[in-house]
Amino acid sequence: MCTRQLVKLQARLGDLTSEGAVVFAVSIDTPEQAGRVVREFGLTFPLLSDPGMQVIRRYGMKGEGMEMADLGYVVIDREGRIRARRIDREFGDHVELLLHHVRQAKA
Repeated sequence: MCTRQLVKLQARLGDLTSEGAVVFAVSIDTPEQAGRVVREFGLTFPLLSDPGMQVIRRYGMKGEGMEMADLGYVVIDREGRIRARRIDREFGDHVELLLHHVRQAKA
């Protein structure tokens, strides 16, 4: 998990939620580790613990040839359909693109 990117996402959280997005992150960390990150960095969106990577695999975010999650995001519409999936190690720097995907999912 890249805490630097989560902090950048936190800084733009208002932009995302004003578009109707529900934001959360998924990590392979234990619940204790995830909770520590939330507290330490002041995250106000949930950081879900998925050490077995069931959710990460389900949404196609498992890294190739490694037991780690890829960094990036998935946009899911209100009907539960995946509208965008992007592997992006710098996703916190590309919130405008994420906003574009959120707006498309609403259309």
